[in-house]
Amino acid sequence: MKPQPGKYDYPEHTSDVYVQAYGRSLEEAFENAALGLTGVVTDVSRINPEQAVEETVEAEDLQMLLYKWLEAILVRLDAEQMVFSVFNVKIEKGDDKYFLKAVMKGERFKPGWHTSGTHVKAVTLHDMEIYESPCGARVKVLLDI
Repeated sequence: MKPQPGKYDYPEHTSDVYVQAYGRSLEEAFENAALGLTGVVTDVSRINPEQAVEETVEAEDLQMLLYKWLEAILVRLDAEQMVFSVFNVKIEKGDDKYFLKAVMKGERFKPGWHTSGTHVKAVTLHDMEIYESPCGARVKVLLDI
């Protein structure tokens, strides 16, 4: 796990992994949280963005939106063996829900080429933080390993 300063880092935790991600906007912080999650699983720099896939999630609030977003990435890893290095996120607020639409670029996990990092069992809502200001955004999420 190598943090990318300015994008994401890994604050210490006794038994699980925190991902703290930053951005000029909430959308960029969500993109960097996805990079941080991927960085726990493998070396992001070795992922070729050769295949684009779309992902859409919706939720009643931003915390649940972040949870569902990262969970969707984990599902793609587990079910399709896909890892991603490029994320383009758009978030919209509807009348009673938030909508996230993303294009993710990556490739199938290749043992021997992609390093095997820590297996992430689940995204959690425990101690999740979302902070947004005119100067930028920060999100923090705990991953169950």
